[in-house]
Amino acid sequence: MATSALLLAAAGYNWAQNQLDVSFHAFQDSRGVTVLSPDANFTKDFTDRTSVKLKFGVDAISAASDSCARCHSDGATNGRFVGSANITRKYGDSKVTAGAEFSRELFYQATTVLASVSRDLNNANTTVAGGFAFSLNQPQLHPGPTVESQQSYDAYGSVTQSWTKRTVTQVGYEINQVNGYQTNPFLRTTLNGVMTVGNSPDARTRHALSARLRQALPAETFFEADYRRYHDTWSVDSNAFSLGLSHHFGPRIVGGGSWRHYAQTGAYFYQPEYTGSPTYFTGDFRLFPFDSNSVTGRFEITPKAGLLMMPAGSTLALQYERYRATTGFEAGIFTGGVRIPLK
Repeated sequence: MATSALLLAAAGYNWAQNQLDVSFHAFQDSRGVTVLSPDANFTKDFTDRTSVKLKFGVDAISAASDSCARCHSDGATNGRFVGSANITRKYGDSKVTAGAEFSRELFYQATTVLASVSRDLNNANTTVAGGFAFSLNQPQLHPGPTVESQQSYDAYGSVTQSWTKRTVTQVGYEINQVNGYQTNPFLRTTLNGVMTVGNSPDARTRHALSARLRQALPAETFFEADYRRYHDTWSVDSNAFSLGLSHHFGPRIVGGGSWRHYAQTGAYFYQPEYTGSPTYFTGDFRLFPFDSNSVTGRFEITPKAGLLMMPAGSTLALQYERYRATTGFEAGIFTGGVRIPLK
């Protein structure tokens, strides 16, 4: 999801746009876990060619995994801080971005550096973009003090094409190489009848191919369709597609909804339970075979200038998503946010 956002951002950045985005996310799932996440994004154009974007976010997590419950019988609270900054510079029809992000939580730390470039062609009807990112991830093997290391290398490319004033498509490809410790230290599986932390391979190569369509329809209505094909060297294969509609209910209200379906196979070493002395075994639900569906509804309101003490051009957004997987996992996610243009 983050990479998809980068693809679109690199292809469609709006220059001369100074703004502050503040949002609040509330997540609750069928395990009884609650996550509250306020975050803020600040974008500033210092010149007509140079823009800086800053982000700050925190998560407040009410409960931890079943393994953590071994030493926290009532569950353990957790929190995450994330901060990032990037600078974008325009050179004619090209844009170059460089940035970094740092996040820290109770038993995990991640540091990422990234760079991307995009170029407009064909009278700005075609945009070619690409980028690279490196992440150093350091999980702590709680409840012990040992800290492991994981390195992630990610590269992507995309082509965005405006066919008409009403039709835009995008295709993208991403490759990701992960080396180092990749076992989830908080999730356990049954090994010879005993709940045991898993053991995963130390190398994994991921490939993802995506396609997107944005189509304007009559009566101020817009259609969107996305597809993503994924494959990795652990034999996890997945297909995801989503459909959505949005409509302008007058000049100040936009409403819409979308549906997304996802299906994946399990890793080649996945088993519901294990016996003997297997080299690899896992209790990580992200490596299980499963299908999922999610339904999202969203409204954006642009109030009149001065209403609610907000400057002209401000936008209020409300969104709710309901997620359900064949593993029995369910979650509800509420998001409220405000975007304020700055002079």
